[in-house]
Amino acid sequence: MGSCAQERFSRGTAVVTGAAAGIGRGLADHLGALGMTVVVADIDERRAAEAAAEIVARGGAAEGHGVDVADEQQVEALAAAVFARHGSVELLINNAGIESAGLLWEIDSTRWRRLMQINVDGVFYCVKSFVPRMIAAGKPTCVANLSSVGGLNTVAVQSPYIVSKFAVQAMTECLHQDLSIIGAPIQVSAVVPHSIRSEIFLAAQRDAPTTNPTANAVFAAMQRDNVEKGLDPLDAAEHMIEQIARGDFWVFSDDAMCAASATRRGEQLRTLSPPANPRDMLARMGVPLPEGSS
Repeated sequence: MGSCAQERFSRGTAVVTGAAAGIGRGLADHLGALGMTVVVADIDERRAAEAAAEIVARGGAAEGHGVDVADEQQVEALAAAVFARHGSVELLINNAGIESAGLLWEIDSTRWRRLMQINVDGVFYCVKSFVPRMIAAGKPTCVANLSSVGGLNTVAVQSPYIVSKFAVQAMTECLHQDLSIIGAPIQVSAVVPHSIRSEIFLAAQRDAPTTNPTANAVFAAMQRDNVEKGLDPLDAAEHMIEQIARGDFWVFSDDAMCAASATRRGEQLRTLSPPANPRDMLARMGVPLPEGSS
């Protein structure tokens, strides 16, 4: 375990949203192993309770909470309950998020709204409910929001997710600046994962299936690569938590891959170049071009 994380996060309370599976589960498990009391928050209350119970079984401290981050009242109730029980929150990780595939004009409007409510509004609601209480507590704390490499570079047939992660990245930078104005002792970190093994692509295909063959092929390829090449959630969590503990604003799961994404974005803006040609991405993934395309 990293020395900074062991020193900084061996006590206190951590709240992790979307913590019953995938990246969130890895973060919750690692923080529990470090010694924090982990609030495992997830829309799936049963799985949240199971994840918390496993942390406790390994000698840690945790509690599961069922919460839909898209519901402002549920988030406010969670914050009130956590502060009433523990008095402070040393680390808030806004991780909850979902994916969706398809060409932008083919995205179901209901799915679009639901994704934005979870991925963007959910982060805002958590900031709105937790940060004032963190400010009032007056202790050094941290808010870490999960953006994505998809919050740095655009990708075809993932428009709802990409738009949401660009928004989270911007929100995180604005939060950092707003807290700087008032001099609050709250660190802000933008977490930029690359590929970490999770169920996000399978869940998207299950909950919002698309009939677009290219989108389905891309998501199938991304799921395959996620399984074959994605980082283990616990290993990724250890690497990212160490960076948060150091006080970094930019937090990467894979230093080389994420830095390359940031460099590509910077170069695109510097040269005012158009977005990358998606045909190159399709070729790398082994996805055939749509019939009739040239």
